[in-house]
Amino acid sequence: MDELNAAVEELVGDFPELCRLRRVGLSRQGEPLNLLSVGHGQEQALVVGGPHPNEPIGLLTVVHLARLVAESGEARGRYTWNFIPCLDPDATRLNEGWFAGPFTIRNYHERFYRPALADQPEWTFPVLEEGAYFDGMLPETQALARVIDELKPRLSYSLHNADFGGVFYILNRNLTGAAEALGEVSVRQGVELSLGPMDTLGWPEAGRAVYLMPEAKALAAAAAREDGTARFGSSSSHYAGRHGATSLIAETPLWRDPRANDVSTSGRSYSAVLVEGAGDAKKTVEEVASITDPVKPHLVISTPLRRALAGSIEQTEGLVPAYEAMASVFADRDATVAEEFAVRCTTHMLRLRAAGLLRRQLDAELRAGNQRAAVRAAGQEAGALFDIWCAEAEAYLLAEPYPLGDLVAVQVEAALAVAGLLDAEAG
Repeated sequence: MDELNAAVEELVGDFPELCRLRRVGLSRQGEPLNLLSVGHGQEQALVVGGPHPNEPIGLLTVVHLARLVAESGEARGRYTWNFIPCLDPDATRLNEGWFAGPFTIRNYHERFYRPALADQPEWTFPVLEEGAYFDGMLPETQALARVIDELKPRLSYSLHNADFGGVFYILNRNLTGAAEALGEVSVRQGVELSLGPMDTLGWPEAGRAVYLMPEAKALAAAAAREDGTARFGSSSSHYAGRHGATSLIAETPLWRDPRANDVSTSGRSYSAVLVEGAGDAKKTVEEVASITDPVKPHLVISTPLRRALAGSIEQTEGLVPAYEAMASVFADRDATVAEEFAVRCTTHMLRLRAAGLLRRQLDAELRAGNQRAAVRAAGQEAGALFDIWCAEAEAYLLAEPYPLGDLVAVQVEAALAVAGLLDAEAG
């Protein structure tokens, strides 16, 4: 975070006639949330870095894209480019232990942190629907909402990165030419498309690896509790859409695996693959619970890790009915290699996230002096489970790191491509 802040301040110093930096809010732990504006165009583009704290590619993209549009009037076009360099700085600092590498499965998950959905600024915009009600806006969410309301951006761009496989995109509408243009971006940079849906399973598609964001109320209702409240809210994409913004999300991967792009048949029923994935999710929850349930009465340290772990387990539990429901939809065909890879990859991802967060929480207890026998035993069990799951993931996943520059280039070029299409659409 400190390096990001310094890079932004350096840019403002290099281009004082074009760049303005102002505070637009405070994080929950009191860190300034800044807005960097570059240029003086009539149209507004808003770029959000760090919406999820374990996804740092966008932090690099903010710096590179902001400098590019500052240096080039052609790149700026008719836009003022606005950047929130990092939306969730508090949580991002809890990931800094792995940002410098090495980019291995073990190193990443040993130092991994991702808050529960209700603690994510990206997914805590309000949904005021009966049966899917959510109004738990975070301070960071409120700050972003104020910026969106002020700017009324034509383009809203949220910078994400996935873990394994290839790149995919999410739009809030089927913009003419976008799927082709975004596909060409990935080809130019040598970053394969992810052709097996993970977070986007069952979503409508605008083209290869380009998905259309469902309505907020549909997403919230799918994850609603029995009392009619939702576990999370709508996204920045939904909120910006109120002002007519076209929203783009670019999900670039950290690690390459050619199976993510393989549309040949896996030789297995897609339904069977999804049912197997649901079973793996159930086992993950049960194995983590076997460690956490006995030790819960003895945990005394209040850290963000405890809520994050609970959120990770809740997300894994939610995958079970989702997979089971989609299994009937895809009962009549085989899964592609990419589709089977996406399901199996998700299993490894959720296992390691839960086990990694559990290890960090128990380590915090022990380091703070909570040396109860139950806590020490749980720490050993969590470490052993993490080792097993890490070895299984390393055996299955290629996990060849992409060059960071290639991933940044994909996100930068995607922004400029969609901005250009919006200009062409407007005439």
